[in-house]
Amino acid sequence: MAVGASFTRPFTLAADVVTAVALAIAVGVTTRTIRHDRHEGPAAARVTADRPRWTRWGALWLVLLGAVVAWELYCYTQLPRQQHPTLSALIETLDSTRLGKTVAFAAWLCLGWFLAAR
Repeated sequence: MAVGASFTRPFTLAADVVTAVALAIAVGVTTRTIRHDRHEGPAAARVTADRPRWTRWGALWLVLLGAVVAWELYCYTQLPRQQHPTLSALIETLDSTRLGKTVAFAAWLCLGWFLAAR
């Protein structure tokens, strides 16, 4: 799927379709997983109820999100833009080649899979 995405141009119907297919597959897998978990019975509910609400992973993601937001705000307010690029400008540089776009799309899919599995 990532290789197919590398042949698309941003903000085109083809790019939207490739992204929608990836999202549809993710929604299907997530729905199937949720339905499977519901059929495991009350024992599965007790196990998940005993888990702490905040884990080390949650704290790590919160710190990462704060760092990204701080970086974006810093870069957005600084001039000239060439010396302070935003993340979208850096990703645009990566997306300018087919290999870079393939890697970025595959990383996006893997990150989504990782987050959904947590």
